[in-house]
Amino acid sequence: MNGGRPDSPRGDQWTHDHGVHGRAELLPAVPKIVKAWCLADHASAFLDADHHVIDGTTSLRALVVESVLRHETGRDLFHAFGALGRALAERGGSPTLAAGTVDRLLAALADYARSQEMPVFSLAAIPLRAAFFESYVHALTATYRDDARRDWEVPACIVTLEPGVVAIAAGHPDDDGEALVNWASRVVHAIALKGVRRAVVSGGANAVAAIDDALDLAGIERLDAYKP
Repeated sequence: MNGGRPDSPRGDQWTHDHGVHGRAELLPAVPKIVKAWCLADHASAFLDADHHVIDGTTSLRALVVESVLRHETGRDLFHAFGALGRALAERGGSPTLAAGTVDRLLAALADYARSQEMPVFSLAAIPLRAAFFESYVHALTATYRDDARRDWEVPACIVTLEPGVVAIAAGHPDDDGEALVNWASRVVHAIALKGVRRAVVSGGANAVAAIDDALDLAGIERLDAYKP
């Protein structure tokens, strides 16, 4: 038996300590534990943005703590930690904040248990950290990718050379053919609405090819070079 559960693999699941965990009467403690957790994160944060992120994720933190106190396991518990990881990334939380927040949660849970003279909560921290960080990194990567794509949208990728003539910087980072076609269509549609009739294009081969096709469909002449 592992912690009173014969079907629970060691290191994978919560364990029961004297039947304390998972009882509904512990749920009123959620706000107190969340407050302690947030205070610990605030004390460790050194970026102003992190303080805003901490204050903006209290509801998700409450979900995590409630999941812990309800003795949830498997998908529900991992989903709660993953949702918090995504929220920290999407709100601009720093890697430093993310790196320690799970440990500070464990400390807040332990402090509460000791204050109530009850057994310390037992939690398989490694897989929950993994769920949190996987979601955090995935969301952070997606945010960086979206920022990079926005740098190549109109008007950032357009320079007016003279009335009716523009230069297009075709540096869109996406290698997906459909995404490039859609991007090229947006760019050419925007310049067509401005009355552009000729364009110089430079950039990556795939992006340039997508722009060329869109220019052809719009009846806009592609110039090999621009001569004032």
